[in-house]
Amino acid sequence: MPEVTEVSRHEFSIAYAGAERKDDHSISVDALAPALLAFGKLMREANGEFNGKKAKANVFVVSDFEHKCFNINFELVIGFYEQVKTLLHLDSVKDAKDILEWLGIISGAGSVPVTSYLAFLKWKKGRKTAEVTELRDESGEGNVVVRVEGDHNTVTVNKTIYNLSVNPKALRATRDAFLPIGQDGFDHMEVRDNDKLVVTIEPNEVEDIVASCTTGIAETKETEPDVDITTAWLSVYSPVYDEKAELWRFWLGTDVIYADISETTIAHDALERGGSLTHDSYQVKLEITVDVDDKGVRGKPSYKILEVIKFVPAEPQLRQSELPLNPPTQGPNDEQPK
Repeated sequence: MPEVTEVSRHEFSIAYAGAERKDDHSISVDALAPALLAFGKLMREANGEFNGKKAKANVFVVSDFEHKCFNINFELVIGFYEQVKTLLHLDSVKDAKDILEWLGIISGAGSVPVTSYLAFLKWKKGRKTAEVTELRDESGEGNVVVRVEGDHNTVTVNKTIYNLSVNPKALRATRDAFLPIGQDGFDHMEVRDNDKLVVTIEPNEVEDIVASCTTGIAETKETEPDVDITTAWLSVYSPVYDEKAELWRFWLGTDVIYADISETTIAHDALERGGSLTHDSYQVKLEITVDVDDKGVRGKPSYKILEVIKFVPAEPQLRQSELPLNPPTQGPNDEQPK
């Protein structure tokens, strides 16, 4: 993998607010957790649309105890690979602040002209797309004219913004980012940049954005695999004594899964320890891939361990008297156990 040659960072904060919550700075974990994950997914999808898949984006929550209200402090970090800078003109690469402005997170873009992703979703108001026409001009902006059903139904928008608006992963993440709104007195969202309030998304605007996300997801045929990377605990279901075996069976919660360990040293390290035991546990960075067919039907997930973070050996009393000596006979395309 090419090394990152340049890193762009930008911090901003999100606050879920409500008129009835002036003296309450708490929020339910159940409401907040999906929204935090959604912001990360949305920014990674946006970075992929603007800078290509080889530009890496990470989103961090930054600690800040000086605020006396409930704020989520984010830092978006974009890494530009040498390959990206070679293939693209430098001016065409969007840095972290650019991405946030094009998303409409730190820019209060109006609906005419529509200059951000969120502004486009607000303008659309959940209406179905009737026609999209690409403009050919010398500006190099790559604009399209979008016509939707109903009155005031035509707008010119940047093509990349439009592409993001038909990206089902981005739309689902956008919708989930607003999950706290409507719960526990939260009715709007505030965004601050350098401690300055720059964007307020009012209740009616939240409704318009969510409606457009729902309509867009229904209109889009998702055929690209849905790939999610998460941190998880896996425990060994059936040990394998073959260093060349690429698939091991693990418990993931209450499910038994096959996971690809080929990019790790799990097998080698197990043999170095004298063997692997049932209930040996691994904290891992796990890639979960779900294929989607041309009808939008999602298949069964496949699993790949990208990194071992921590290993916890099984207790001695959990050791098996007899351990299987052969790798699993089932392949990656065989029926996985339930």
